[in-house]
Amino acid sequence: MKRLFGIDLGGTTVKFSIVDEAGRILDRWAIPTDVSDGGANIPGDIVEHLRAKMSELPEDEVPVAVGIGVPGPIMGDVVERAVNLGWNGMPLGRVVKAELGLPVSLLNDANAAALGEVWMGGDAEGMGGNAVFVTLGTGVGGGIIVGGRIMNGDHGCAGEIGHSPVDASGVRQCGCGKTNCLECYASASGFVKTANQLLARAGSAHAYASGKEVFDDVAAGDPLAIDARDITVEYLAKNLAAIVNTVDPREIIIGGGLSYAGDLLMGPLSERLGKYVFPGIRDRYVLRRAMLGNDAGLLGAAYQALLDLDA
Repeated sequence: MKRLFGIDLGGTTVKFSIVDEAGRILDRWAIPTDVSDGGANIPGDIVEHLRAKMSELPEDEVPVAVGIGVPGPIMGDVVERAVNLGWNGMPLGRVVKAELGLPVSLLNDANAAALGEVWMGGDAEGMGGNAVFVTLGTGVGGGIIVGGRIMNGDHGCAGEIGHSPVDASGVRQCGCGKTNCLECYASASGFVKTANQLLARAGSAHAYASGKEVFDDVAAGDPLAIDARDITVEYLAKNLAAIVNTVDPREIIIGGGLSYAGDLLMGPLSERLGKYVFPGIRDRYVLRRAMLGNDAGLLGAAYQALLDLDA
């Protein structure tokens, strides 16, 4: 049975794993991400730790390919840009392949999480079909799978769900440089901002510090918190419906911190999404929470390496 290296490269930690083709994580370890000197040392650190692990293993247990999820757009074996790593045009795939002599697959970290969730988070029958994955955390990330393959796009930017435009009465500045992106409203911070604006309009001196606090009040039946939840769900449902109507997915998967609210989020989202999707799609997809947590990116990176190996 083939084994793959699956790597989740983050701004603070590089997570490594060995994954078999059945999706079992056989080994895992992590190192701090060295972002000094514009991230110039990161490729060498990855190579060093993969080479060390390979030297410890029996020949028949050495992984045959490497998959790496990176926080930025990917074009082939090059990371176009990764702001929190200090990279512009980093040929990461080329470097690792040249040093180790193994095939290397790069993909965006949100896309890796999407692949991992569809591969091992559901019933696995969806791998040949279509899926939409969205994370509601510090920002809003996502991935779109069509025919079992992640959509990367002509410029490495497919699946940037968080930067879809929102038709809102106010104006919020997004970190991408645009205004009123979905991320400004459906991220954890955007959700909290909406709730606090409603509080201020009501003349309350209270302010929420986290999405969990807002959802705690939703659970308690607080009308203002429920309004904040419903406003957020409305924006999210409209943007998701546009994607769902385009790719007709088998699954819509919601991850990130806000997804831990469970039915307090998923129930209203299911109802609103059903209102906006095309009638021929309605009731024919599964809307579910992500299940794999931090393992999703490791598994998805490994799965991409397996796909490319068998292509």
